[in-house]
Amino acid sequence: MSMLLVLFFTTAWPKNMTVGMAGFSLESSKAVNVAWHDNTSGYFAHKGWDCDGSHRSIRLTKDRRLLSGMGFDMKRFGRKGDAYQEVLEHPFRISTSHGIRIGMSQAGVTSKLGKPLKSLKTNEFTSIMYKKIVPGKVLRNMYIFKAGKLIEISLQLDSIPGCGEDSLSDEGWPWTIF
Repeated sequence: MSMLLVLFFTTAWPKNMTVGMAGFSLESSKAVNVAWHDNTSGYFAHKGWDCDGSHRSIRLTKDRRLLSGMGFDMKRFGRKGDAYQEVLEHPFRISTSHGIRIGMSQAGVTSKLGKPLKSLKTNEFTSIMYKKIVPGKVLRNMYIFKAGKLIEISLQLDSIPGCGEDSLSDEGWPWTIF
């Protein structure tokens, strides 16, 4: 009976979607609002949540402004800022748990994951999104490319309903400051 309950409450995400990246998992409540910096790659990994955990996210980025806007101290030129949280030096893999890695070509990503639900091309960037809705949850995997190469990955897991807004809506996507 207990095995049946575990199977019932465990979500099986499609093979082209993931909840894990850079040593973080969206399904884990451990390590929230933490940012790591990998000195080798120069990338940052951030795991955060809003609304008491009903909106969880993990992002791989090189964009210092993004983390600075979230209150992280981005120590530049040896000065300490006035932000409340420090970015920790911690090595990690710049890939998702299902093998999508920073630097892959857009064709390589779509060949591995299939056709995205949404895509948006601007002058400089292309964003693609995969989305899966299951009872009580919506999972989004988003990939941003520059010159055809993957430069940023964002994973989001939202509870349905969220905190007063429509968790199923993709309004404002791709939710980035590029």
